[in-house]
Amino acid sequence: MQNSRGMATAAIIFLLVPLAGCGSSARERSTATSAASASPTTDSATEPSDSSAPSSTDSATTGATRSRASGGELAAGPVTYIALGDSLTAGDGDDTYQGYVGLIAAAIGAVPGREDVSLNNLGASGWDSTMMVDGQDDAPGQLGQAVDLANEAAAGGRAVLATVLIGSNDMWYVYEYGPPEGTPAENEDAAVETYRANLDRTVQELTDAGAVVVIGLPDDQSLRPSVADIDRLHDFLPDVTAEEVQQMAVMAGRLDQVAEEIAADHGVLTVDTNAPFWADAGSMADDGIHPNTAGYADLAELWLATIRGLL
Repeated sequence: MQNSRGMATAAIIFLLVPLAGCGSSARERSTATSAASASPTTDSATEPSDSSAPSSTDSATTGATRSRASGGELAAGPVTYIALGDSLTAGDGDDTYQGYVGLIAAAIGAVPGREDVSLNNLGASGWDSTMMVDGQDDAPGQLGQAVDLANEAAAGGRAVLATVLIGSNDMWYVYEYGPPEGTPAENEDAAVETYRANLDRTVQELTDAGAVVVIGLPDDQSLRPSVADIDRLHDFLPDVTAEEVQQMAVMAGRLDQVAEEIAADHGVLTVDTNAPFWADAGSMADDGIHPNTAGYADLAELWLATIRGLL
């Protein structure tokens, strides 16, 4: 077993593809998956392009046909649903390939008057909040795509719902790529502020584009089966210590607080994704990291408890 962080690359390649709600291949701190890891959208293709995501100030449209309900329920009629996030949003681990995003879309479409649902799942395995905003390698950022989709839908009179669940890989990367003697508080503080800036920008640009935004609070990953068992974790990430797993539990709470603060600043809703199913092996895929079909159904219900009130 490799003991130095500098020699952990082979283990990271194996684990982070299915890991942390967001697997990834080996990467430097600022890089992760290739364009091939991005989840395709249902009704809009994601083509590699310049990774610079356009801001809403570049692509915003105006006019009476825009369909936006500020901070409250969605405007009446058909819904364009845009999901941003990592491998949890992509649905990794679900044999039905629906994930929580597909279940949310189905539930929206079952509401009278909402049958015409346009689903755009931009979730990509291995992505952290910086990649979500700026893109990775040749894959464009999710935010720029989401803003374009929201502007187009709102200009056409459609209600726009955007869900954002990100942060798992923000946590994993700060510990796996930290110094060999352990991850210091200043590294954690920097990761929290990066997350804050990325999430704030995401919510601002999506609401400016006419979307009703709901933010998911990242779960405490120290409770997931493949993380709670440190020996099992070391089969994949030999250099993440038991102490760092406990640090990650605290970090999850800090990211949740940041998400709550940003939601309050922008007048949007949050969904607390922390729930008992994460620690239940029967609700998790074989990797012990991602939910299985039953786990995603539980996760979808957490979202729908809030989203149903917007419909």
